Amino acid sequence: MLVIAVLLAHAALLAGPAPRLLARARWTTRFPQAALRTWHACAAGLLITLAAALVLTAHDLWEHGMVWLFNADKHQVHAAYGGAWLAAGIAEAALLVLMLGGVTLSTFTLRRTLRLRRARDRHRLTADAQAAHGPLGAHAGCDRSTGPTVRVLTHDAPAAFCIPGPRGGSRIVVTSAALEMLSGDELAATLEHERAHLRLHHHRSILAADILTAALGWTGPLRGYADHVRRLAEMAADDQAVRHHGRRTVAKALLEMSTAPDAGPGAPGLSAMTGSNPAERIRRLIHASPRPASRLVPALALAATLAVPALPVAVAMAPAALLADTAHPASSGH
Repeated sequence: MLVIAVLLAHAALLAGPAPRLLARARWTTRFPQAALRTWHACAAGLLITLAAALVLTAHDLWEHGMVWLFNADKHQVHAAYGGAWLAAGIAEAALLVLMLGGVTLSTFTLRRTLRLRRARDRHRLTADAQAAHGPLGAHAGCDRSTGPTVRVLTHDAPAAFCIPGPRGGSRIVVTSAALEMLSGDELAATLEHERAHLRLHHHRSILAADILTAALGWTGPLRGYADHVRRLAEMAADDQAVRHHGRRTVAKALLEMSTAPDAGPGAPGLSAMTGSNPAERIRRLIHASPRPASRLVPALALAATLAVPALPVAVAMAPAALLADTAHPASSGH
């Protein structure tokens, strides 16, 4: 009973106060990549905690597993976890909910992933078939022998976005209007921003957040998860571009692209330079503190990232672990 209560309290914390505190925390915009990992840890911790609570409610399955794993006495394990109040019907219902939830989430994830992959394949084929040749290499700092292939599309609206793919299959697409609008340094910063999205696998982060938000967001927990992941992914890519080209160059490129009169030929599910809230990103780049960033906050965020998903597992297994090797040889076969 106590273990289940602790798990439910942990789930309530991850579903309520934790996302609100993360959304309001100032350190997240200074360390966006660390904040991304923390958001993912909260989401994973919530799922693991709910699954553990359901498994423990269906205590027969869990208790038999713990008896086998730790060679513990079955009666003492049962006393530690359950109690006579857990009716068989409640246990079976909890197990059924867990199985149905797992199957539903897995099916939803597979369908969303396949649909997004097909859309990316279509965009990649379009970019390869319609790409113009020649102008990109003339800009200083834009020609790299390694990394994703850059394609130039003839289009009146300035835009730049990346298309994730398998090894050697990623693309960065930039329009002819963007080439005309941006200086060489600004174009190089824009391309570095898109390379950062691919290098940091932000498309996977966004896909995971979209799936969990669609699955659980309507209930309240993690309702803003996907929006915050997109916002932080853009900031993290901005920071990578800043390392090579400076804040002013990145901010100016973003300003030029976001204030263009026409929207570019981006596509849903693809990370674009003018993605999430460009005004906030420009202010962040301009007003950023010149002081070196402290390493303490990312270290604490990493510790929280590791601890949050591990805590429900530790709580669930602790009673059986404390009873390790308590099984009597005579009763081990029963």
